[in-house]
Amino acid sequence: MSVLIFRLNGVSEQEAQEVRDLLLDNQFDFYETSAGRWGFAVAGLWLKDDNLKLQAKALLDNYQHQREQYYAALRQEGESETLLDRLKASPLQVVTYTAIALFIVFLSLSPFVNLFVKE
Repeated sequence: MSVLIFRLNGVSEQEAQEVRDLLLDNQFDFYETSAGRWGFAVAGLWLKDDNLKLQAKALLDNYQHQREQYYAALRQEGESETLLDRLKASPLQVVTYTAIALFIVFLSLSPFVNLFVKE
């Protein structure tokens, strides 16, 4: 009987592909289901042989632990990009996006401002 070993809901495509590759490299026989058209079904990776569930879970737990350590190390390095860094790298893009955002705010608020100005 099949058993769910990894849910794909809310998982990046990169992580999902890494898990697929990990299962294939370790010769686990599995299949994948999607969330369906409206997202009500379970998107996940299913192991065809439930007798291998403990081995697959141990492999996935090890993978998740390594991934957690990798991202923790990235956070400690503090190499996140700031707005100033992005402005220096591509000023035209930052100015364009800021102008678009301000225009959207203007369009969103102008009907309400007009209500108060007319009175």
